[in-house]
Amino acid sequence: FKRENDMSRFLDKSVLITGGGRGLGHQLAVDFAREGANVTVNYSSSAAAADETVKRITETGGQAIACHADIARLDDVTAMVEQVVTTYGGVDILINNAGLSIDKPFLELSEKDWDQAMGVNLKGPFLLSQAVGRLMVAAGQGRIVNISAATAIQARIGNANYAASKAGLNMLTQSMALELGPHVTVNAVGLGFVDSALVRELFTPEQIEQAKDNVPVKRMTTYEETSAFVLMLASDTASFVTGQTIPFDGG
Repeated sequence: FKRENDMSRFLDKSVLITGGGRGLGHQLAVDFAREGANVTVNYSSSAAAADETVKRITETGGQAIACHADIARLDDVTAMVEQVVTTYGGVDILINNAGLSIDKPFLELSEKDWDQAMGVNLKGPFLLSQAVGRLMVAAGQGRIVNISAATAIQARIGNANYAASKAGLNMLTQSMALELGPHVTVNAVGLGFVDSALVRELFTPEQIEQAKDNVPVKRMTTYEETSAFVLMLASDTASFVTGQTIPFDGG
């Protein structure tokens, strides 16, 4: 991409994206950078993917750093936020994108399966939003966007830990909006099926076709389309929207 030829809604804004090395996180990082943002690409396991995202951004004139942190650990979160503040001066926009799905029948879910999903999907956004929220309230401005899921309001078989964690994230979104306002907005995106390698790995062709047939638009979304919606929520265009979990699931 050519940063200088694109819009600059986020010029010099500091954007922290969890799980920014892969999938939707990668797309978000690239798109925010294209619009002028200084991006922090958080990762927990794949340094190579995060570094590749940073490389793609910086080779075309954007600003980005990679930062390792297990978002379910307070020490890691604290150190990461300190690094971002040292590098970019603060955090203007936080995208709680990292997610973990461990699908098993309910009676076969282990305590570890439950704790891991809750750690990444709910505890992580809590810890990071609290650390960043303090900075945003002090600065008198900020945007937090949480990536939730359609299964938070309509469960499916084998998905109890993930669905419960995302339902918790929806209520955390409301609670944070109440307490971090009026100058910090907090919203969530209730994401449906995304046309991606991960979805095609996790679900059978029959399940995917059924999912598409169940929604009015009769298709899945894309990373590019989802990213554009998230950027809108993080922009001044959505400054009057807060405390909402907005379905982005094709109906």
